[in-house]
Amino acid sequence: MLKYSPLALLLAQMFNSPAAADEQAQEHQHEDTEVIVISASPLARTELNSAQPISVISGDELREKQAHTLGETLAKEPGITGTHFARVASSPIIRGLDGPRVKITQNGLDTADVSRGSPDHAVTTETSVAQQIEILRGPATLLYGSGAIGGVVNVVDERIAQDFVGDTRGFFGGNLASVDNLSDASAGLTTDIGQTVWHIDGFNRSSNNYEVPTFTNDEGERVSVIENSFVDAAGGTLGGSYIFDNGYAGLSYSRLEQTYGIPGHHHGHEDEPEDEHADEHGDEHGAEEEVLPYADLVQDRVQLHAGILNPVEGIEKLELRYGYTDYQHQEIEGSTPSTTFTNEQHELRLTANHHLTGDWYGAIGYHGFSQSQQAFGEEAYTPPSETDRHGLFWLAETQTDGLNWQTGIRYEHVAIDAPTLAFGTTSYEFEPVSASFGVSYQWHPQVRLNANFSHAQRAPSANELFANGAHLATQTYELGLGYELHQEGEHAYAIEAGTERPLLEKSNSLDLGAHIESDGSHLHINLFANRIDNYIYEAFTGLNSADLFIEDDHGHEDEHEHEEEIGHEPEGEHDHEEGLSVIQYVQRDVLLFGYEISARWQLTDQWRLNAFSDYTRAYTTDGQENLPRLPAQRIGTDLTYNQGSWETQVGYIWHSQQTRTAAYESATPSYGLLNAQFNWFPQAFATTNLSIYLKGENLTDKLGYVHTSFLKDDAPVAGRSFSIGIRGEF
Repeated sequence: MLKYSPLALLLAQMFNSPAAADEQAQEHQHEDTEVIVISASPLARTELNSAQPISVISGDELREKQAHTLGETLAKEPGITGTHFARVASSPIIRGLDGPRVKITQNGLDTADVSRGSPDHAVTTETSVAQQIEILRGPATLLYGSGAIGGVVNVVDERIAQDFVGDTRGFFGGNLASVDNLSDASAGLTTDIGQTVWHIDGFNRSSNNYEVPTFTNDEGERVSVIENSFVDAAGGTLGGSYIFDNGYAGLSYSRLEQTYGIPGHHHGHEDEPEDEHADEHGDEHGAEEEVLPYADLVQDRVQLHAGILNPVEGIEKLELRYGYTDYQHQEIEGSTPSTTFTNEQHELRLTANHHLTGDWYGAIGYHGFSQSQQAFGEEAYTPPSETDRHGLFWLAETQTDGLNWQTGIRYEHVAIDAPTLAFGTTSYEFEPVSASFGVSYQWHPQVRLNANFSHAQRAPSANELFANGAHLATQTYELGLGYELHQEGEHAYAIEAGTERPLLEKSNSLDLGAHIESDGSHLHINLFANRIDNYIYEAFTGLNSADLFIEDDHGHEDEHEHEEEIGHEPEGEHDHEEGLSVIQYVQRDVLLFGYEISARWQLTDQWRLNAFSDYTRAYTTDGQENLPRLPAQRIGTDLTYNQGSWETQVGYIWHSQQTRTAAYESATPSYGLLNAQFNWFPQAFATTNLSIYLKGENLTDKLGYVHTSFLKDDAPVAGRSFSIGIRGEF
């Protein structure tokens, strides 16, 4: 686990409260606990002294939980679930909020992929080479902007060092798994050379279609392997920093290449003659076997970080972070790209830490963001768009008599343009304003309490505004807020430009928490309530895309031009079986509330018991209609036995049934997963902190459907799996 770096310690000492409070609190914590600075905050906060609920995964805990997707890596954290698009793509869901409400960052800067717009698009962070993952639950809009109204997941690595590492250090790891024939390997090295620090890391991963307990799908077929769920991925990073007396400056370059199947992605080729089908999709397995759609992703990323202490009077630290990303992925059928998604993005954050007055310290800054996204081809359901954000923020805190007060405010200007839009409003501007106030209180040497109130506003994303087309990965036809449906006949609905302007989402949330630490035990409780006005979500309309047509600017039906895109048959009756379910983005006032509980008991020197539970409830305030794809309640526990150079662990997680469903959404039954792991730490390799592990997951081969997934009924959780791995640090 990570301790304070010299630069962070110096900054914390300047601010007095965070570091000093934690150093005093450590004597009451378990002997294995170390203080970790949250790099996602400019005020050197830790898990304990933050009024906002924050958790950190690092060290061996991170290595044990590491999976291909970020969503699967975090899926066992209290309050965190995943979108679970099979095992090829999964984004984190925080307290029932996902997509454009959850900011995913790499060292504090947006990952700049297109995962926020669709569950089948991969998140481009890599956890196998990460140092730690920080999770900020609830609105984190002050520093990160309106895209963080639900929370932030910040993946931290060592690509740009802020301090000397002390000669050389590195890591390595590898893993083999049975359920999908997974093989992966990763390694990294950081070293000092004169006044510079250099870092290099890389990974390679390959897996086949994954196995599941046999079930019957909607077509009545018996399924034991999820077709088209393979993954091939590789990436690397090179970074260098120059360290001087009162600061640092560094630059890094990274590249990610990933190819993965897109399960559930069908285009209705079933009715084509078999010879045409074979000609188009034949491969080495035979001319009659279809080559299913897959994604080919490439991302190049450059990051620049620089920081200096005491640059001018009144400024304790000035830090700059800039990132440029060039992203592209193609969805390929046979040998031909059917759809291409691109994103070119610039992001700049400039932060100045300053002493306000007395014991008050703060951070003021500017955050700029420019994004150019394009989609073209068969599944380009959103037009090309430009999004520009400019934000000013200010954070402040002080500590008096065991109370750590924290407050802040942010103003943002957001401009979203779709210049090539065929009809409807092509440009929107919004001005979100967010503020928060919180307090953390050391009520007792063993008890710390926290409370935080946030008012956060979010501008709609380009996808939520302009979507108008078939989204085959989710088997839906999406309509954005900029459009309306008008019934023109029994089976005819016109898509027209919207007459109502989309509104800002406005969230008012309250968090209450307690952290209780005593000799050999730990208890952490979070309660939350969040009222969001004008909440944007995808509501199923009950319509079929075969019923839709588009009217031109003069109100005339343009059926011939759009009949193939939307689903009309040129002659005869509409084929509803071939059409897609129509979902439309709507705005309603909603209420979300729930809890997260985690606990640890050191029963003896050898035996340790961990447990957690979480729950989220969400519905509209008018009529109490449930929101779609809400995570079910979970209860989990694991028992660990440690004996010197080895330890073993057995755990069980129960996922409750989800019967609180939205319109046109089915209930999901409960299921439980039994897992076990054995770790061996060879003493002969103590200097490399080597560990070898055997892991068994879903040992009872339980069939489990993930309610938050668009592919719930087609891609359940993986079946029984055994894996062996090795990891080490030096």
